Amino acid sequence: MTSVIKKMPMRFTTSLMTVLLACVALPAVAQTIKLATVVPEGSAWMKDMRAGAKEISERTQDRVKFKFYGGGVQGNDKQVLRKMRIGQLHGGAFTSNALGEFQKDSVLYAMPMLFSNLEEVQFVRQRMDDKLRLLLEGAGYVNFGFAGGGFAHLMSNHPIANLDDMNGLKVWIPDGDRLSYGAAKALGISPVTMPLTDVLTGLQTELIDTIMGPPAATIVLQWNTGVSYITELPLAYIFAMLVIDKKVFDRIQTDDQVIVREVMERVYRGFDQQGNEDNEKAYQALLDDGMKPVTPDQGQIPVWRDVVRASNRELAREGVVDIALLNEIECYIDAYRTGRQADGCG
Repeated sequence: MTSVIKKMPMRFTTSLMTVLLACVALPAVAQTIKLATVVPEGSAWMKDMRAGAKEISERTQDRVKFKFYGGGVQGNDKQVLRKMRIGQLHGGAFTSNALGEFQKDSVLYAMPMLFSNLEEVQFVRQRMDDKLRLLLEGAGYVNFGFAGGGFAHLMSNHPIANLDDMNGLKVWIPDGDRLSYGAAKALGISPVTMPLTDVLTGLQTELIDTIMGPPAATIVLQWNTGVSYITELPLAYIFAMLVIDKKVFDRIQTDDQVIVREVMERVYRGFDQQGNEDNEKAYQALLDDGMKPVTPDQGQIPVWRDVVRASNRELAREGVVDIALLNEIECYIDAYRTGRQADGCG
C-alpha cells in the first residue's frame, strides 16, 4: 500500500489521505431500533420497555435508540415478521405461539398440556432456557430471555367441564399455531383460526365464543369482555420474547451491544419474575369481576393429557419441533414428578 501511494501524484495522495483520515474520524453511526408489539400503549410492559430504552439511549449517548409501535398498529405477528424481512421493522415482542416463525423450537415450552404446574416449568427452564435462547440467536435473532405469562385457560360464554361441553362451540386457535391446532383436532374439537389481533373483534361479532389465554393477557387485550366462564385447568404455559434481527443488532458497536443486552435482559428478568404473580392476580380479578369458574371433570383430565401428548409427539416426528429436545424436556418433567436425578436428561 505504501509503495503504491508513493507512486501517486501529490494531489491524489493528499486527497486519499484526507478521505482516510475523515473515515477514521467519523463517529459511530446512531441506530434506531424499530419494534412492534400488540401490547397497548400505557401498559406496564410499555412503560418498562420505554424506561429501559431511555437508559440505553443515555448510556450510549444516543448512539442506540428504540422506537416502539404498540397496540398492534403495525399489524399481527405475520405482518410484523414480513415488515422485518423487508427492513421496515427491526424486531418486536412476540407471544409463544408466534416464535416458531423465527426458530421452530422456540415454542417448546408452550406445547399444550406439557406442564401441570409452574414448579415443573421452573425446573425445566433452569435447565433449558440457555439452550433455546442460543438456538434462536443461531437462527439470526437476538433475544433477551423468556418472559413467563403463566398458564392459558379455556374461557367461554358456556361452562366447559368436559369435551361434550365443547360440542358446537367456536374455539379460537392462534393462526399458524400447529401445536394447539393439532391438540384441538386430536380432542375432537373444531378450531377457528385467526390472528391474535382479531380475537376481540371475533368475540364481539360471535365468530368465536371460546378462547384459550392467560388471565393477565386476557384483561390487557380486553378479551374478558366477551366471555363469561373460565375452566380451572392449566392448558399451556404462555410466554413472550423480544427479538431483534441480528443483522441490525450487529451494526451497533460492540460496547453498546453489551449495554443493550445488560439493560434489556434485566428488564425481561423483571417481566419474567412478575409475570406469574400478575397472572394469578388477574385470575382473581376475573372472578371478582363476575367471571364464573368451572371445575373440569377430574376423570377426563388424564385422558386429555394422553391424547394431547400423543398429538405433540406426532407433530414432533413430523418436524414441527425437534423431537430430541421434546424428549429432553419430558425427561426433566418426569424427573421432577418422580424425584429422580435429572443428570441423564441433557
